[in-house]
This record gives sequence, structure tokens and C-alpha cells, in this order.
Amino acid sequence: MRESRGRRIVRKLAATFLAPFIFSMAWCSWEIATADEAVYYQGTEFYAMTLIYFFYIGSFVLVYGNIISFIVESVQQKWFERANWLYVLILGVFGSAIGLIFPFWSFIIAGILVAMLFGVIDKWLLKRWQLDEGNKALFITPFIAFALLWSYYHFASSSLPPHTAEQAVEFATSGSGTPIDRFPEEIGTWKGEIEGYQVERTTAVKQVDKETYMVIFMEEWQKGRVNDSWMMAYEVDRNSSILRDEEGDMPPYDE
Repeated sequence: MRESRGRRIVRKLAATFLAPFIFSMAWCSWEIATADEAVYYQGTEFYAMTLIYFFYIGSFVLVYGNIISFIVESVQQKWFERANWLYVLILGVFGSAIGLIFPFWSFIIAGILVAMLFGVIDKWLLKRWQLDEGNKALFITPFIAFALLWSYYHFASSSLPPHTAEQAVEFATSGSGTPIDRFPEEIGTWKGEIEGYQVERTTAVKQVDKETYMVIFMEEWQKGRVNDSWMMAYEVDRNSSILRDEEGDMPPYDE
């Protein structure tokens, strides 16, 4: 039974969807399993990264992969029609060409595996069509696997550890090029003399909410009868540091 051009295009497009999707799930699962540090919100990580990988890999396969696939399959029909294993192997060789754009072994291996997976699925779909058998299971199974893996990572993911006052101070003092640079990077007070002024710089913290702290930077100086102070207060959570209050004038000396 001869395959029509339209049927052939549908088969290639089906393999274009299935191969990147299955590989993206496997790649993301491998990255989560082999991560050096604990991955929190693993369900979200798996869901988002699988779709991102699928988009980029799928785009590459849709254009480059299909062109190569049509050419190699045309050669196969003339020279090695029954050697489907050779068709898959040749696709794998061409898949390594991703290394010309991204010269990293991880990308080269990924390109080879995706290309060979494409070839296996492509020929499996052709065989099923020749035997007049349905392919619904091949399309349903990846979605079931995706849902099961997402559920597993969602419920097996470790909870974030408590956000501590020390972490809030570390986050607030992590920048550079601001007046905060002068203050202690840990909770406490620095005392010293600058241009004849007795100076105290204090980094303090107060908890506002379960995950939110107010980190306060206060500077006091004295020289003879001159006695003044200046402060800034930042509201800090896990992801942001926002200036909430500022009082007084900057000190009269330069460090």
C-alpha cells in the first residue's frame, strides 16, 4: 500500500510533535533528578521547563529535522528500503549538527537523541498505518505521562525552608554602589572615627510578617556639640527589597 504525500506529511508532523515532547519530559526529569541543589516547586519547574524545551526543540525539528527526514527517506526508498535502523542512525548523525550552533556536548547528545527518537516514531507510525492499526495510544500516553510526572513532582517537592532575618539582611546588603555599602553586612553595630566624628553604623531587623522583614540601617555621628543621625528602612521578602522609609540628612563627612 503506497503512502500518499498528504499522509506522509501528517506522519512527519506527528513525529515532530511527539519526539520533542517526549524528549523534553525526559530531559527535564533528568535535570531535576541530578540537580546539585534541592529544587523547590518541582511541579512548576517540570511543567514550565518541559514546555520551554518543547518549543525550542520542536521549532528546530519542524524546520531542519523535517527537511533532513524527507531527504533521507527518499534515499532510503531507493537504496535501503527495509533498513529502518539505518534511517534512524543517519538522522542521529544529522541531529548532531546542532553542535555547529551550540558547541557543547550536552546539546550534541540531545540533538542525536531527539533525531533518533524522531526516526523511531516516524517509522513506527508508518508501520502502524501499513497494518491499518490505530495510533491513538501513542498520542494519549505522553499526555498521561506528563500529567503523572507533574503530579509526582508537585507532591514530592520539598517545601521551602523558612526565610530568616539573617537571609533578609544578606539580601538587602547584597548590592553595591549605594549608601548601604557602609553598613555591616550582618546584624550588629560598627563603631569608628571618621574625620574626627565618632560614628556608629547599625544594621538591625524586625519581622513584619511570616516571610517579610524590615531591615533598618541607622548611622549616628558626634563631634563636639554636633550630634545627628540618619536612617533607611527596607522591606525585604524572598524576592525583593523595597525602600519604605528614610529620615535625616546624609552625614557631613566622606569615607
